[in-house]
Amino acid sequence: MTTLDGYLDQQGYRRIPLSKNGVGHFQTVGILAGHTLSVLVDTGAGATVVSLALARELGLELEKLPSTGGGAGGVSLDLFQVRGATLKLGRLTPQVRQLMAMDFEHINHGLSCKGCDPVDAILGADVFETQSAVIDYGNSSLFLKE
Repeated sequence: MTTLDGYLDQQGYRRIPLSKNGVGHFQTVGILAGHTLSVLVDTGAGATVVSLALARELGLELEKLPSTGGGAGGVSLDLFQVRGATLKLGRLTPQVRQLMAMDFEHINHGLSCKGCDPVDAILGADVFETQSAVIDYGNSSLFLKE
């Protein structure tokens, strides 16, 4: 009998190990501009975003977008396009439609109130759709097709 891991590997998927935070959300580790970061896996997020404070700390090139965004309590937050930086998850580079940055204060405040560590990035549906994501809840794994 073929395991899910084995089957997906044969189909060109790569496994990304996940862990659960204190409220049960999946997270993984990523790298952005040589900096290790905590990445929240959010199937409800339409886009992949990084913390604006972190993007500024890393000296990333940011371009303010005319639209606003939100989520997790933030309704109308300034959005910035991140230029010249690539998010990596292990050896895999997720196919992000447009890497964006926004203020994570409301997100991390909510996590802190629940006893969780802050996150630096959110992996969103843009990646899941583009790379036909499969989440294996039983084995805490995200599979993305290369």
